Amino acid sequence: MAGPPPSIPILYRSPSLLVVAKPPGVPTEPTRDPARPSVVSWVRAALALPDDALLQPPHRLDLDTSGLLLLALDAPMLTALGEAFASRTIAKTYLALVHGSPAEDEGTWSSFLAPVERSARAVRWGSVRAGGKKAITDYRVLRRDGARALVECRPRTGRTHQLRVHLSEAGHAIVGDERYGAPRGEHARAGRFLLHAWRLVVPPLLGEPGAELECAPEPAFGLLPHE
Repeated sequence: MAGPPPSIPILYRSPSLLVVAKPPGVPTEPTRDPARPSVVSWVRAALALPDDALLQPPHRLDLDTSGLLLLALDAPMLTALGEAFASRTIAKTYLALVHGSPAEDEGTWSSFLAPVERSARAVRWGSVRAGGKKAITDYRVLRRDGARALVECRPRTGRTHQLRVHLSEAGHAIVGDERYGAPRGEHARAGRFLLHAWRLVVPPLLGEPGAELECAPEPAFGLLPHE
C-alpha cells in the first residue's frame, strides 16, 4: 500500500469480527488504483493478515461517510452478519447535518428506491412508483440551528444511498451532498458530505457476545445535545 496509511482506529475485535472507525474520503474496499489506501487494505496491513485471509465488510459506507464499519474475518461470520442485516437484528444509527429543518421532531420516511439517473461517473437513486426496493428510515431531530439541523437517522433497510435520498426528497439535503441537492461548490468547501455512522448494535452471533458501539463524529457536525 503506497503512501502513509490513514488513521483507522479498531474499536472492537473478536476472533471473527472487527469494527473500525472509517475516516471520510477513504474507500471501504480496494479500488482499481493499487496505490490508493482503503479500509480493507489498511486493516490487512495493520494486522499482518495474509492476502488469502478473508477480510470482508458485510455492509459498506460511501466514500464520504465516516464512522462505524463491520469487517468479517471468516466466512461463517460473514454469512451470519448478512443474515442479521437481512433480519434487521443489527441496528445502525447515523448522524446527518442537513439543510433546513424537518417540521416534525421525529417520524418515518418510506418509499421504493431505484436508479433514476446514470452517468459515466455516478448513479443517482430516487423514489419510484414501481420496480424499486422498499426503503424505510426512522428519523429524529437532535438540534435545530437556524438554516441547518442535526438529524439522527435509523435505517430499517439497507438500500443504496437510502439516507441521502430520503433526506433530499424530504427537502433536507445533507450538507455537501451535491448529488442529492446540496448547493454547487459546497462539497469542496465542506471537504465531504456530512453523514456519519454513529452507533451500532450487533447481537450475539456464533457464540460470540454482542456489541454496542459508538463513534463520535468530527467537529464539523457540531456539539451533540445531552441525552
